[in-house]
Amino acid sequence: MFPRTLRALVRGRGRSAFWLLPVGLFAVWGTWFLRARITVYEPSVRARLEVHRDVYSVDAPVEGRLVKTQVELHRQVRAGEVLVELAREQEQRQLAEAEAVLQGVGPQLVAARAELEAELGAMVAQQGQGAAGVEEAKARLIEAEALARRAREEGASTEKLWTQGLVSEAEWGRVRSELERFGAAEQATRAALTRVKLEGTMQSSERRIRVASLQREIAGLEASESVARATVERLREELERRVVRAPADGVIGETGSVRVGAQVRAGDRLATVVAGGDVRIVAQLSPSTALGRVRAGQRARMRLEGFSWTEFGMLEATVVAVASEARDGLVRVELSVDDMPEGIPLEHGLPGSVDIAVEQATPMRLVLRSLGRGLEAPPRAGTGGPAARDEVELSRGGS
Repeated sequence: MFPRTLRALVRGRGRSAFWLLPVGLFAVWGTWFLRARITVYEPSVRARLEVHRDVYSVDAPVEGRLVKTQVELHRQVRAGEVLVELAREQEQRQLAEAEAVLQGVGPQLVAARAELEAELGAMVAQQGQGAAGVEEAKARLIEAEALARRAREEGASTEKLWTQGLVSEAEWGRVRSELERFGAAEQATRAALTRVKLEGTMQSSERRIRVASLQREIAGLEASESVARATVERLREELERRVVRAPADGVIGETGSVRVGAQVRAGDRLATVVAGGDVRIVAQLSPSTALGRVRAGQRARMRLEGFSWTEFGMLEATVVAVASEARDGLVRVELSVDDMPEGIPLEHGLPGSVDIAVEQATPMRLVLRSLGRGLEAPPRAGTGGPAARDEVELSRGGS
C-alpha cells in the first residue's frame, strides 16, 4: 500500500516541474522584451570611400634657363623639396655687389656717428669754456674800470693842486700819464671782452655747422644703407624665386618640358603635385530614415564590397556631417574613419554599405513602431514592410 502511494506522489511532482519550465522561459522573455536595449541601425542606400586629394600646379615663376631638375613622373616629393633650379649667375653677382655696398656703408656710418658724438661733446665743452672766458674778461674789465676811475679822481685832485701851484709840473705830468694809461687799459679790457664774446659765438657757429654737416652725412649714409639692404633682400628673393620647390607632400602626377638647358617663360607649367588627404566615407541615405535621426557624433560601421567582413572585419566610423536637405532623392552623410582593418587597400572609390547607430530601444517599442508603420502605410506589392528597413543588433544590457 505505501509503495503505491509513494509512486503516485512522485508522478505528481514531475508534472508540476514540467509546467514550471515554460513559465520561467516566458518570464525571462518578458523581461527581455520589456527592458532589453537594442541598438537600431539605419542602413545606407549606397556608400563609398573617398580620399580627398589636392592638386598643386608647379609653374615657372620667372623666365630663365633650366640648370637642374628633379622632376620625375610618379616620384614621391616632400614639401619644400627642390624640384627645379633656373640659371641665376647674374643675380648672384648683383647680390654680391649689393652685399659689398652694405658692408662698406656700415663702418662709415659707425665712424660718422662717433664723430658726431665727439663734436657734440666738444660743443658742450667749448660753450662752457667760452662762458668762463667771458666771465674772466668781465672781471678784468671791472678791475680796469675801477683803476681808471681812481686814476680820474686822482687826476682831478692833482689838476686842482697844480692850478693852485701846490704841485710841480712833473707831478702833474706823471698823474696825467697814469690817467691815460688806465684809460687805455680800460678800453683794451672792454675790447678784449667783446673779442672773447665774438670768438665764442664764431666757435659755436662753426661747431653747429660741423654738427649739421655730420648729421646730413649720417642721414645720407643711413639712406644708402636702407637702399642697400632693400636691394640685398630683393636680390635674395629673386634668387629664391629661381629655385622651384614642392608646394606639399605628394606625388608628381604630371610633368612638362623640364629638360636641363631648356628655356622657360614665366607661368610655364613644370609639373603637377598630387597631395593625398584624409580618408572619409560618403554615404547616401533615404530622407525618411536620415532626416531628424542621423546626427553628427553617431557611431557607424561599414562593410566593403569584395572584402568579406568575417575575414577582414568592418570599418569603424563616426558621423561628422549630415546634409540639411535631400539631393536627387538622397541625403548625403559624411563619416570619419576611426579604424581601418588591415589588408584593405586605401583606394578612392571603394564601394560598400554603411550602418549608422541612430538609437537604442526596447523590443516592445520596436514592435509597436513596426505595427504603427504598418497601419499608417501598408506595404505595396513587391516591397518589404517598414520593419525590413531597420537592421537591429540584439544585445542585452545595451551596446
